[in-house]
Amino acid sequence: MTTFHKRLATVFIGVPFIILVVFGLPQYNHLAFAIVATLFAYVGSKEITTIIKNKTNIKLNIPFQLGIILPISQWLSISLNYPNLTEICLIFLILYAFSKEIFQGAKDDKPFNDSLMKIAYDTLIIFYPNFLVSFIVSFSSLENSSSFYAMFFILVFSNDIFAYIFGILLGKNNRGVFLVSPNKSLAGFVLGGFSAVACGVACYYFVPDIAQEINVFEAAFIALLVSISANIGDLIESVIKRSAVIKDSGKLFPGRGGALDNLDSILIAGPVFYLLIQLLGM
Repeated sequence: MTTFHKRLATVFIGVPFIILVVFGLPQYNHLAFAIVATLFAYVGSKEITTIIKNKTNIKLNIPFQLGIILPISQWLSISLNYPNLTEICLIFLILYAFSKEIFQGAKDDKPFNDSLMKIAYDTLIIFYPNFLVSFIVSFSSLENSSSFYAMFFILVFSNDIFAYIFGILLGKNNRGVFLVSPNKSLAGFVLGGFSAVACGVACYYFVPDIAQEINVFEAAFIALLVSISANIGDLIESVIKRSAVIKDSGKLFPGRGGALDNLDSILIAGPVFYLLIQLLGM
């Protein structure tokens, strides 16, 4: 199966599955979707922990399993109407990781020699992907949340597939815009963005209830920023993999890599989308 066919399979399987979950199982503040998101965060946390250990041989202070407290707490915060629960858990996790180094660092062969790196890596695991996934869980707090879930994933997947198509068709002579991902082209970035904007406008007219919350210009603006942030997310993942000298973050999906390989665009675009809807929909 070629890369193009793999991307098409992701779109034609992934988007219907997500739409089925968010429209078919919206009960309890989209509990079904929150469970799926948390599982992806769990696997992604394990992948980033493995990458760090293989790269540095440093024993981290925080077990990767603890990170999923953040998407879980976000769902609980919405369901129990307990504001700032996620922020409280975030602070707890960071303080736990930092303070544990007081004792753990003293046991190292060279006491506290690697403390700064361990604290940095612990923070990374808390933030990426767990805290970022919590924003996607936050979509369930929006009015007409199912429609916004659908719009978000349509924008991210359309940007990905059209950027790839236009990159193949028109990007031969304008590749290498970013050294970290030399196969990506300027044509792919620009025309993928325009395609996402067109899909954003289409969502305004055809996705139920979107027009009640934002106008068509806001839909186009949101789509443009989601496209840009999705590309940034893809490049951030490329930075991590190049630093670790690996091709894929894991093997969760044969031919498509790990959880982080498939979440990269979503992780950065999710917070941008959520904050824009909050800002423009007020």
